Amino acid sequence: MNPTRDVLIYGFKPYLRYSVNITESIIKEINSRKIGRGLVFDVEFDSRMFTDALRRHSPKVILGLGQHPRARKIRIERRARNWQESPDRSGSKIVNSDPEFQYVSLKLPSNEKTAITYDAGSYVCNFSMYVVNAEARKMDAKYAFLHVPRNAESNEVASLIGNMLSKLRHPP
Repeated sequence: MNPTRDVLIYGFKPYLRYSVNITESIIKEINSRKIGRGLVFDVEFDSRMFTDALRRHSPKVILGLGQHPRARKIRIERRARNWQESPDRSGSKIVNSDPEFQYVSLKLPSNEKTAITYDAGSYVCNFSMYVVNAEARKMDAKYAFLHVPRNAESNEVASLIGNMLSKLRHPP
C-alpha cells in the first residue's frame, strides 16, 4: 500500500468559537511526513464535499479526524448516528431512508492514549462519519474516525496515526 496514494486522512478548519482546529495542524504533519494524503475540509453539512473528494482520490483506507473540545484522550469513534444538528440548525436525519447507525469498517486498536467510544456527537464530525462511511463501503475502502483533544500535540497525534497505519500495512 502506498500511503500517499492509498490512504486519505481528513480534518477540518476552525469552527464556531474555536480559532484553531487541532486537526488542521495534524494534517500538515501528516502531509510533511507522507503518512497519507491529508485534506482539510470546511466545517459544513455538505455531503458532496466529502464524496467528491473520495471519488477524486479513490483511497483504500480513509481516516477522519475531528477536534473534541472536552476529550482527554484520543477517541476512536466506532459508530455514526443518522442525525445532524448545530447551534443554528434544528436536528434532522442525515439520510431519511438510511438506518439510525452506521459502524466503521476499520477497527483501530485502543491503547493507553486512546478510548473507544460509540457517540461522535451530532455536529459535522458525526455527519462526515455517516456520509464518508457509506461512500467508503461503496468503494470497498476501510474507514475509521478519531476525535482528538483540542489541546493535543499535533506531532504526537501524527506519530500515533503513523503507527496505527503501519500496523495495518504490516500486521504482526
